[in-house]
Amino acid sequence: QKEALEPIRAANGVAAETFERLTRQNYAVLGDFINFAVEAARLPAKATDYSEFLAKQMETARAFGEQAVRRSQEYVEIVTAFQATAQATAKAAVQTPAAKAKAA
Repeated sequence: QKEALEPIRAANGVAAETFERLTRQNYAVLGDFINFAVEAARLPAKATDYSEFLAKQMETARAFGEQAVRRSQEYVEIVTAFQATAQATAKAAVQTPAAKAKAA
């Protein structure tokens, strides 16, 4: 039974690691949204006139957009790493019984 469940245990480890990475990534993205919202709320009080307000608003939105692009690239990296690890785990799970069957 232990040998039969080994591929499931390995897959569970991969899934748990990816879940943690995605959860931490989501937490970081939420922090980005909070930072953006707080900064946007403070802008009217920081600006001395309307043109300065618009300039700061555009800069804040641009910086947030750039951060969102970086975060989306990080999501792609997480998913790509998961795919590679899951494929390797599945391949090892298939090869192990086949190798044992040949040896027998």
